[in-house]
Amino acid sequence: MAIEGNLDYALARIQARQGQRLEEADWRRLEANRDLGLYLAAMRTTSLADWVGSFDVEHDCHTFERVLRARWRRYVEAVAAWHPIATQAWLAWLAWLPALSLLAPLARPEPAPGWILADPLLGPLSLGTPEERVAMLTNTPLAPLRGALATRADLSAAWAARWDDLRPALDGPALRSLARFRQTVRRHEHDVEHAVDGAEPLRSELARALLRLLRLGAGTVIVTLCHLALTALDIERLRGGLARRSIFGSTEAEQH
Repeated sequence: MAIEGNLDYALARIQARQGQRLEEADWRRLEANRDLGLYLAAMRTTSLADWVGSFDVEHDCHTFERVLRARWRRYVEAVAAWHPIATQAWLAWLAWLPALSLLAPLARPEPAPGWILADPLLGPLSLGTPEERVAMLTNTPLAPLRGALATRADLSAAWAARWDDLRPALDGPALRSLARFRQTVRRHEHDVEHAVDGAEPLRSELARALLRLLRLGAGTVIVTLCHLALTALDIERLRGGLARRSIFGSTEAEQH
């Protein structure tokens, strides 16, 4: 059963978490460790320690990504639970964004890749025919997407439509902040799609824009959206660091 939260309490906790985020200098120091074991050891001394707590050098990229997806879901759900009940489902729906790109291929008849079978949610869904996969989706938190999966429609659009349906009543300033937030994210997605020289500068630009929106949205739930988006950027950077060191780390360490 959901427990009623309090917006002021939630935003105080969000601000505390924001104060723990790594600065660029911290990331540079961490990323100087090209060996996976050293990188993990260094990461465990930071505010991201809980995200890498069970990882070791024997894990592969698929394990890292599967666990990070699960920890992202738990984090979003925990943050949502700090808020008033009317806001909780809207925020919690953000937990499923990383699953969209993995869910889309299940609409096709090809067998799912073996590594997805280890995922506690997507693994069972990857079995059977596309029709059976859609049917199995009914009894999962992703059930609102089953129509889009069945018709091979845009899952991102279906996710966004459900998010709009879940949105709580917001006052004028919060609605304006939400519109700016969505415009900022859409612009980033467009820029990444058309990027020529890599996305890292664009992610840095997005982080700066989100920090500005966080300040402008003070006192509203938009602060939470900005915090979760910034956290997602941090986890994306962590994910890339783990993948590079898992695949190339030893070779790079020897070369340096």
